[in-house]
Amino acid sequence: MNQIKSVKNIIPVNYLAWLIITLFYFYQYILRVSPGIMVVELREIFKLTAQEFSSLGAIYLFSYSLLQIPLGFILDYFGARRVMMFSILTCIAGTCLFAYAQSVWMLQVGRFLIGLGSAPAFIGALKLVSDHLPKKYHGLFMGITLAIGTLGALLSGKFLVSILDMNGWQNTLLLCAGFGGVILLLTFVLIPKTRQSSPAILNSFSHFRLGIIEVFKQKEIIIYAIIAICVYTPLCVLADLWGTAFLMEKFSLSRANAAQLSLYLYGGLTLGSLVLPWLSLKMDRLKIVIQICIVGIMVSLSILLFANHLNTWQLAMILSLIGIFCGAEMICFAGAAQASPSAHSGLTLGVVNTLNMLGGALIQQIIGWYLDMQWKGQFTQEGARFYSATELSLAFSLLVLIIFICGLLSLKLAKKRPYVTTQVQLA
Repeated sequence: MNQIKSVKNIIPVNYLAWLIITLFYFYQYILRVSPGIMVVELREIFKLTAQEFSSLGAIYLFSYSLLQIPLGFILDYFGARRVMMFSILTCIAGTCLFAYAQSVWMLQVGRFLIGLGSAPAFIGALKLVSDHLPKKYHGLFMGITLAIGTLGALLSGKFLVSILDMNGWQNTLLLCAGFGGVILLLTFVLIPKTRQSSPAILNSFSHFRLGIIEVFKQKEIIIYAIIAICVYTPLCVLADLWGTAFLMEKFSLSRANAAQLSLYLYGGLTLGSLVLPWLSLKMDRLKIVIQICIVGIMVSLSILLFANHLNTWQLAMILSLIGIFCGAEMICFAGAAQASPSAHSGLTLGVVNTLNMLGGALIQQIIGWYLDMQWKGQFTQEGARFYSATELSLAFSLLVLIIFICGLLSLKLAKKRPYVTTQVQLA
């Protein structure tokens, strides 16, 4: 107990709370990308079709999106400590269920719980920064939060594969659940309790409902939301699910190298999320920067899908570029916030994030369905369905088409809008 008190004395309580919630954000990213790393075991043991495997990512995104709009209200009402403890417990329960699953539906329920539990991590960290840390440090700490989260995705590549090779997929997931238990204990001990909610918060539901209606009336917000979905799709399809399997099959890579390379998308996203808003500010043109990024994604993704001879460093560069250009998603969030009524900017971000996640989940399912439709009836030696590099490339070319449509839609945006830096990014 004395050691805990000394930690609280050294680090101010608000900074300590931010650090613990950010650690939870780091943790949920490891859980988020784990099916893509365990793709071989999951498809072989459970004989998953492409659509069933895609559902493991889609269900996560569906459940994650359920809480994005009301999260501010929930955090105000229950307090960060209780919300985070319940969320971590839900993630641990989902991870354990996934590890002990005996059927596809148990895998899916486990992923649903993990998505539900992960939902408050990023928004909770941002809200704490916004409400309790000095304004001059808001951008810095929001950027650090995002960087630490994506670091979880980057480090989980070779790290999880090495544990997986030594201990098997179930024990690896149980170790992940144990790590969650450590974060839960830190949350219980180090994050202070908050006061009960005021009557004003309890009476705010009607304002919340009216705000939702007002946000959906704004045409430009919906356009930004659709564009955000489009530029997010390479991440949810490749980094979260199919990237490892695709790189192993098309470029004959080991699983460890393929897993690590696919997560370069998140490394690029971190850089793009920091650089692109600054570039938009310098150019004073959201629309032009978004369109440049759309062209960049289309070109980079086409090279990845249809070039046959790329070495490791070329793959790393292309995947990083795709991630950087996907950072245009953050500009879409900023543009939507600027187009929203001033009283509902936070709610607007929740709506855009929800539509973003739902759109990504739908596209994951469509790609899985398409792969199963094109399946030639072949199996691997272990009995899993076999999808060739050509079939995977054709399925993922749907992403290029979606992003092209997104480019056409961007023509509807205003040419110039006064830029306000909004350091908010998809969780």
